[in-house]
Order: sequence, then structure tokens, then C-alpha cells
Amino acid sequence: MDREERAELVTRLFALMTGKLEDAAGGASEGQGRDRDAREQIACAERIESAARDVGLLAEAAAAGLRLPSDQS
Repeated sequence: MDREERAELVTRLFALMTGKLEDAAGGASEGQGRDRDAREQIACAERIESAARDVGLLAEAAAAGLRLPSDQS
């Protein structure tokens, strides 16, 4: 993978992380509503937990890709 390909990959991974974090923020906002019942708040918390796992994996992939030596050819 050359530098340009790596940059494109990392950019896409960060864009995916951004989307997941935005989704998690929306779930956190929804979960704050006092009129929500426990089932709805549990669902919000589970969506946030899932998004956090996804972000962690995407971040690991970005960091791993950046640590690999690049192919200059």
C-alpha cells in the first residue's frame, strides 16, 4: 500500500468513526429524556455500547494501518 492509498484508507476509517460517534451522541441525548421508560433507555445504552465497540475497532484498524511500512513503488 502506498502513501496515497494509506491516506485514503485512514481518511475513510476516520469518517466511519465520526458517523459512529455522532450516532452514539444521538443515543446519549435520547437517553437523557426523563419521559423515557427503562426499556427505551436500555436500548439507547446498548446502541451506544455497540457504537463504542465499533469505534474501538475502527481506531485499531487506523492505527495498525499507519504503523505498517508503506510501499513506495
